[in-house]
Formats: sequence, structure tokens, C-alpha cells
Amino acid sequence: MEKIDLSLIIPAYNEEKKITKDIEEAYKFFNSSRLNGEVIVSTDGVTDRTNEIVLNLKIKFKNLKLISENSKIGKGAAIKRGVQESNGDFVMFADAGYCVPFEYIKDGLMVLSNGYDVAIASRATPNSKIVKAQPLTRKLGSYLFRLLKASFLGIQEGINDTQCGFKLYKRDIARVLFRNLKTKGFMFDIELLLLAKKKGFKVKEFPVSWSNDIDSKLDIIRGSFVILKDLFKIKIVYKL
Repeated sequence: MEKIDLSLIIPAYNEEKKITKDIEEAYKFFNSSRLNGEVIVSTDGVTDRTNEIVLNLKIKFKNLKLISENSKIGKGAAIKRGVQESNGDFVMFADAGYCVPFEYIKDGLMVLSNGYDVAIASRATPNSKIVKAQPLTRKLGSYLFRLLKASFLGIQEGINDTQCGFKLYKRDIARVLFRNLKTKGFMFDIELLLLAKKKGFKVKEFPVSWSNDIDSKLDIIRGSFVILKDLFKIKIVYKL
């Protein structure tokens, strides 16, 4: 079997306007870094041309895979499916929309090479850069979420940004964490960190440059109720 250095998973829901750039930038990074990489686009009940676009790009790009679900299963579940299909020595996921430039993959891999099991991109360290900020409503939602999270979830000390969609794992660590993951929606990041803490895995943040996705698919009102429900489920399961 061909050796794959890095598996990049992109969860996607109706991303026909963005997915081509995401894939092209990924392969530019692979080529410039001399990495043999694969891109796994895991779509989640899409109703636009995302799947068609990815299938057409498979002709151009080596090791490009599409995993599709007819019904919506949630971001966490979509990434879990991608991890199950991955072959890389290192596994990562990145949100669609190129919010974090792929050059920062090097920084994440450096963290892993220094003995850590999980590398988390952070928008909240002194060296992080916010190129395009969230609108006021999203900022308020993020602030309230941080308060809620801090009040009853025992996330590891030193983790300031749990939700940035740019995380890297050693392959075996990714397999263990995602195999045990129960949360299907947006709060899967929280459960993964709690699982990592429970299993004694070493986690470290690294600063990135981040731009807000103005075309985010998260519905603030409806999403808030789902997030609260998932957080309480996590609290019960992990007896926090």
C-alpha cells in the first residue's frame, strides 16, 4: 500500500462555492512541503453541487476521496467517517472555507513531533491573528459559550480555544479518540478533548491566522439549542 504522510479531512455541507479552493490549496501545500497527502471530503446531506465538484476534481488530484451521506448526520459524525477512511501517518481536519491557511499544518506537525498527541489551532493565544473577525452576534455567542463551557466542563488547562476547526492528531490517537466519540454535532471537539484528558493523551495549542467564514452554515438560534443539548449530554456521560 502507498505510504500516506497526512490525511486531511474536510467536512462539508453545501460548500460548492468553496470546496474547489480548499482542495487546490491542500494539494499546493502537499507539493510545496513534499508530503504525500490525501484529502477526504466528507459531505453531510448536501443539496448543492459539492459532491459533483469533488468527483470531477478526482481526475486532477491524486488521493482525493469523497465520502457522502444522503441525510444530515452532523459535523462530528462526518469527520469520524473521514478518520475511519484515512490512511495517513498523521490525521487532521480543517473547516471548509480556508479559514486557516494550510501553511499552519507545518506548525501542527511540529507540535506532534515534539511529543504531543493532539495539536489544536488556536485563535486565542498572544501570537494568534484574527484577519477577518466574526460579526457581533457570533462574538456574543462565542463569549456566552466560553462562560458556559468554563462553568461545568473540565477542559484541560492551557486550552483556550476548543472550537477552531483545524486540529491534527497522530494516526493511532485519532483512531482511539474518534472510535469512542459519541457526539455527532458541533460539540464533538469538546468530547474529543475530554476523551484525550481521560486517556492521558498530551494536547497542545498553537497560534494561527484565522479569517471568519462569512458563509457559515451554523444557525445561531437553532444551533444554540442543539449545542446546549449536546453539552448537557457530555456533562452526564463524563460525570462532570
